[in-house]
Amino acid sequence: MSCRTPDCPMFRVSISLLSLALAALFAGEASASDARRFIAGADISALATLEARGAHYRGAKGRADALSVLRDAGLNCFRLRLFVAPNGEGIVTNDLDYTLALARRVRKTGAAFMLDLHYSDTWADPAKQFKPAAWAGLPFEKLEAAVREYTRRTLERFIAEGLAPEFVQIGNEITNGLLWPEGRVEFADAGNAAAWSRLARLLRAGIEGLDAAVTNTGAQRPQVIFHIESTGDPARTRWWLREAQRASLAYDIVGFSFYPEWHGGLAGLRETLEMAATEFKKPVMVVETAYPWKNDEHWSGKKNLDWPLTPEGQRQFISDVVETVRALPDGRGAGVFWWHPESIQIEGAHAWNGGSCALFDDHGAVLPAAAALGQSARP
Repeated sequence: MSCRTPDCPMFRVSISLLSLALAALFAGEASASDARRFIAGADISALATLEARGAHYRGAKGRADALSVLRDAGLNCFRLRLFVAPNGEGIVTNDLDYTLALARRVRKTGAAFMLDLHYSDTWADPAKQFKPAAWAGLPFEKLEAAVREYTRRTLERFIAEGLAPEFVQIGNEITNGLLWPEGRVEFADAGNAAAWSRLARLLRAGIEGLDAAVTNTGAQRPQVIFHIESTGDPARTRWWLREAQRASLAYDIVGFSFYPEWHGGLAGLRETLEMAATEFKKPVMVVETAYPWKNDEHWSGKKNLDWPLTPEGQRQFISDVVETVRALPDGRGAGVFWWHPESIQIEGAHAWNGGSCALFDDHGAVLPAAAALGQSARP
């Protein structure tokens, strides 16, 4: 008997076994023997929106669903962002119903998935962490309660629909905190204990909401990720992780972003990840990375373009990033995720960096970097 739909008993068993294997891998400190179970993933949050606007994708056998093409390449996990109340403009479409539908498609492929909670109505990153409009006027204690309740309700909905994520990010690129101004912290103001106390309370509220959902449903606890973007800056990374440690925050994995134009070259990536893995003894993931397969005006004058701007250069880039993560001490290199692989050029729609950082070319054909990333998931 063979089936790949959620209502098939064999499918449910396979997903359960996958979840148990992932839980075993990331519970406590990872060991060298666990390094073979590597997460090779991609953030495909805009896929349904781009498909609705005419995007098509092709694998070796012709036109196919992009998720199936990436699964055939070897990817075993997909990341999905969630906004609180997005405005629907551009690709800011990731509300709860949209994300549930996309998670259902991920599950049908047999892959794991990571839920990326932005705690915002729009993009959250080191330069901006806007509070949701509905939370804008809340005093701090009620903001804290809103984070807890939103996280609980969100996770309970995913669990109720048979879509419990294996990984959950509490915030997105939160090196400078989240839910500004209350939750803002700055490395330049590292001695501001009050600022970190507020951030810790908000992060703890998110974790408590997740744990409440698990308790209420009897589901298996997802692995909690703190996603900071500071590769190439070990001092800033150390400051953030030490503060999280002092606050006794119950997270499982350190997530990083790595974009060479912003974060530097491979040596800085290696130094930062090795420090985090060695000093804080947590599994480490690169949860966002990308590199161009073609040149365009965006790349004029950019630094750290150490690989050719060609399909082969893109393939070598991801191979080098994967090798760097897998080589971390004590097998703590846990995975690598490509960001926005589905962003190809479509008539009448904006493509991130002109489609140059997708894992598909301008005609929607899968590029060699996808198989290079997928290969890392194999023992």
